[in-house]
Amino acid sequence: MKKSTVAVGPTPHRRTPPPPPPSPSTPRRRATNPLHGSRPLHRRGATEANEQMRRKKEKAQREKEAGDDKGRYKRGVEHYARAAALDPGDISLPIKCAKSYFDMDQYEECVRRCDEAVERGRELRSKKSLVAQALFWKGTALLNLADCASDCKAAIRALKQSLHEHYNKATEANLDRAENAMEELEELEKEAAKHHRDKGKELLSQKKYKEAAIQFTKAIKKNALNPRNFSDRAKCRIELNALAEGLEDADKSIELDPTFWKGYLRKGEVQFLMHNYEDAMTTYLDGLKYGPQKTTIYDGIKRCLEQIKMAKDRDDRAKDLWEAFKKSSSSQVEKLMMQRDVVTVELKSAKERNANLEQQLSEQIGRIERLLSIQNSEPPHFICPISQEVMSDPHFAADGHTYEAEHIRKWLNDGHDTSPMTND
Repeated sequence: MKKSTVAVGPTPHRRTPPPPPPSPSTPRRRATNPLHGSRPLHRRGATEANEQMRRKKEKAQREKEAGDDKGRYKRGVEHYARAAALDPGDISLPIKCAKSYFDMDQYEECVRRCDEAVERGRELRSKKSLVAQALFWKGTALLNLADCASDCKAAIRALKQSLHEHYNKATEANLDRAENAMEELEELEKEAAKHHRDKGKELLSQKKYKEAAIQFTKAIKKNALNPRNFSDRAKCRIELNALAEGLEDADKSIELDPTFWKGYLRKGEVQFLMHNYEDAMTTYLDGLKYGPQKTTIYDGIKRCLEQIKMAKDRDDRAKDLWEAFKKSSSSQVEKLMMQRDVVTVELKSAKERNANLEQQLSEQIGRIERLLSIQNSEPPHFICPISQEVMSDPHFAADGHTYEAEHIRKWLNDGHDTSPMTND
């Protein structure tokens, strides 16, 4: 029996023949990645992205679980913030962060985080229950921040929006609590406003207008819906000559209650002091509809009529004066124009006379100069050749010329031995 032998050494390599070209009817196979077997290349990127997202979600879940540790709200905020950064599509994470701020009594930050969660949830079309939860915590935080009745309105609005998104008994209970709190605060504020208003009226009767205005301002802060607070403060401001502020308060009083006659009275007083008599008259007449028996309104109308009549009389007087002035001024202008013409003619005549006088004067000066030149001229034979002056005692010298004796002596005494004329 023969034993089989095993060849030792490398097995000879055989070249694999290339595959035949595909026929037109044979479908072309997709390219495959040799590292992943037969998985298509175009799905590799999507798979990696999904894997990365899955890992982020797992990490976010761990951060979320770490933040759920009760009583450690500050660390919980940090964990929830990191979890939200890893998984921005889960709005329950910023809601948990907002609740942690609520538990730390940081209500402003809680409201801010809830607003972010609501906005993000509506962008992503998240579950309505999650959006409602964010609005619930926002409304509850706003309720804790409320210092007055008007502050409760924002909390009530947020809680109503939460119920609209998704019904919840806790939300309904908080809404009832917010509405009751607003009613209680309104009652307290009305009592406080009445206290300040009564004190302001007492100061107003004592003519302490500045102090009274302060009390009415406090009353307005407690109850900004009472038109009497504004009309009383308008009275103080009128007395303090703060007319613009008084007009603003009067307008506000009318806005709050268009049937409140005192608002029209205050507005008419301000307009009268601003010299807007016709506007004041219109305002008083409007107030008369709601206070037909109020003598103060009739007094205001009477004052306006007097001022309007005086203004009309002044206008008529001014018109008469203007007409008289125009007539007087026109006659004066005519006289001045005639005088101007006369003066113009006289000036022209004077210029002509002046020109004639200048010519005559020039001729006279010329004649005088000629006479003077003739009068002052001396014959040359009377002039001493030495002194060049008229000789008083002429002397005839040997050279045949005539000299003055004194100058001849001086000439010789100076050492001259020649004639000044001939130099001989």
